[in-house]
Amino acid sequence: MRYETISEQAHQVGLAVGAVTSVPISHATPGAWMAHNDSRQNGYAIANEGIWGDPNTTGDANLPYYGGGHGNTLPPIDVLIGGGHPAWYLNNPYVDESIVQKLRSESDQTDKPRFIERIAGSPDGGLRLLSLSTDSMTKKLVGLFGGETGNLEYRLADGSGANPENPSLAQMTMAAINLLNQNPKGFVLLVEGGAIDFASHHNNLDQVIGEVIDFNEAIQAAVEWVEDAQSPATWENTLIVVTADHETGYLTQAPGVYPDHPLGEVSPRTLQLEKGCLTTCLRASWEDTNENSEIDLGETVYWAWNSTYHTNSLVPVYFHGRVPLSYSLLVTGVDPVRGEYIDNTAIYRLLNAALSPQTLLYLPLVTR
Repeated sequence: MRYETISEQAHQVGLAVGAVTSVPISHATPGAWMAHNDSRQNGYAIANEGIWGDPNTTGDANLPYYGGGHGNTLPPIDVLIGGGHPAWYLNNPYVDESIVQKLRSESDQTDKPRFIERIAGSPDGGLRLLSLSTDSMTKKLVGLFGGETGNLEYRLADGSGANPENPSLAQMTMAAINLLNQNPKGFVLLVEGGAIDFASHHNNLDQVIGEVIDFNEAIQAAVEWVEDAQSPATWENTLIVVTADHETGYLTQAPGVYPDHPLGEVSPRTLQLEKGCLTTCLRASWEDTNENSEIDLGETVYWAWNSTYHTNSLVPVYFHGRVPLSYSLLVTGVDPVRGEYIDNTAIYRLLNAALSPQTLLYLPLVTR
């Protein structure tokens, strides 16, 4: 059975569709948004399906990373911007050179997506992207940027780290909105701060904080667009959903402590103290007074990571704007610490209800 994605349902009611991510364009979250495949590892097929509709546009299904497709998804999404450029991320399973070459060759053709990519030595990636998104000739758009691991270089807590050859997540979000807003019926947009997950797998709070700041700025850009007097969107016809697909790293006050206790001091000084332990923790920030790389009795601990993988911790979900369902209909149960919670499938119910043309026009969806 081939299930319909929410983006397919959006196209059926005449809305435009886009996806923006700080990780490779065919990674798990954008992949589920725009394609159908047996495995998230088949990045080339997923990218093909998202850009052109056919999972085997640039490669046969028998080739590595090109298999697992379930037919065409037409029309493909209108805007796709993110990382995974093969010139920076070598031998990656998400985007190969044949995809890049086809995008370049078709960029000026009618009814084909305009293509923009990271250029070494050009510290204006965001400005170039925003300019292209407002060009009257641009009807569809693919932006491919990235770094050595596929995702855009980490922004750190102090604002350093990000490479200006790449756009920020906020700039990618606004570029997508600029283009999708050409559709008078409105649009749905997935915006993923995916590198937050990468940083959490690495147990690196400096990277996590920087990426969350970048994510917050993307949300703020969408909010300001809705509230701009020149925008056709209002909070009466727009819904923004902010959530995460899971928690990663189980960050707590100290090793083995439950996460309902606040962290200690988080500052430039304590971020510099974060390091791995020999046996008493995975990675933590603490006053290692005897410099033995162990958390000893009496040493002040500011925070500790308890996992390098995904956990079953509850994650927050925020709705703002025109919510088409009563919140009470979404509640699944009550956690003794966190209170009421919903099942992740309720997010689909909410978005599905929001797709009614009588319910709303604009649905910027910001996740992760």
